[in-house]
Amino acid sequence: MGAMRPRIGITCGYRPGEPVNGYETALLAVDARFCDVVFDGGGEPLLIPPAAREADLLPILRTLSGVILTGGPDVPPERYGAKPHPETRLLHPRRVAVDFAAARFADEQELAVLAICCGIQEWNVHRGGTLHQHLPDLQCSPQIKHREGNTFSHHPVRVDEKSLLFSIIKTVSLPVNSSHHQGLDRLGANLRATGWAADGLIEAVEDPRRPFCLGVQWHPEDMPGDPLQEKIFRAVVAAASRIQPGGTVSRPR
Repeated sequence: MGAMRPRIGITCGYRPGEPVNGYETALLAVDARFCDVVFDGGGEPLLIPPAAREADLLPILRTLSGVILTGGPDVPPERYGAKPHPETRLLHPRRVAVDFAAARFADEQELAVLAICCGIQEWNVHRGGTLHQHLPDLQCSPQIKHREGNTFSHHPVRVDEKSLLFSIIKTVSLPVNSSHHQGLDRLGANLRATGWAADGLIEAVEDPRRPFCLGVQWHPEDMPGDPLQEKIFRAVVAAASRIQPGGTVSRPR
């Protein structure tokens, strides 16, 4: 038998009361391409459901070697000591509870972590950081569009040459897509900024103490066929392959 694929947990949205065939049915929501890129990278994707009780999550989390925190609406501002902005659109409370439980478990067990868009914001808040709640309110020069209605905007990201991200993509200027109106403000504990937009907004962070802990503000899963974005997913799967389920790091004898 071949080596087991590392299992990567993927957070997903919770939508209560969606009408399906005349019935009001609560739905889970996640971009299927997350599963595709994990499979393509050699991993085994597993959705982390927004369980009603955190205790129900533990048997799932203990099977994981890595976690992907995916995109979505906005983190509740009370989690970082702020009042809601008029443009803030909150994640469902069940998803908030599960995402932060998954982040906490991944930190405690040192799982491989890739945090994407809202996920990088959750990761920063989980570590005690804060957010800009509405980027158009900031007086930045040059002005960068980080979201254009319901479509992606596009801009380059400057990458720190002494970073995990650079070691993966081997370039200091990375074209990315963009669909967010919030962004990182004060960084959380032990997070280091490693990528920036031209307006100075932080676009990538990492925890250099960890083998793989990377957050990106864009959506690499929505850039199919881009070899640099595909490398990011292959890298998190490769890192997870060196971690036993539940967080025991495999070390050479």
